[in-house]
Amino acid sequence: MVTRLRHVAVMQFALVAAVVYALIGVILGLVWWLVLGPIIIAGMKATAGGTAGMGALTGIGFLAIIVFPICYGIIGFIGGLLYAALYNLAAGWTGGIEMTFEQVPVATV
Repeated sequence: MVTRLRHVAVMQFALVAAVVYALIGVILGLVWWLVLGPIIIAGMKATAGGTAGMGALTGIGFLAIIVFPICYGIIGFIGGLLYAALYNLAAGWTGGIEMTFEQVPVATV
């Protein structure tokens, strides 16, 4: 069965994109806090020989877990909003993307 995607619900697509990007932000925030932060601190200790500002840097690393998902969620929402709106415009001109679906039986548990 061949179907054609002619329209995308813009707000729904934007919300899904926001959630996906926020999840990416959580992952990147955790990586920053757990991996990159300690590497940066170790490098600063090795080169500067002091510990000035280390607590602040550690706090910023923890803050990344909160800030990254919010920022990425906002970026994902705006990007998804624009993408879906532009897709709808282009699909009106070109007819949309053709997709082939196959019906499969539902597995019983």
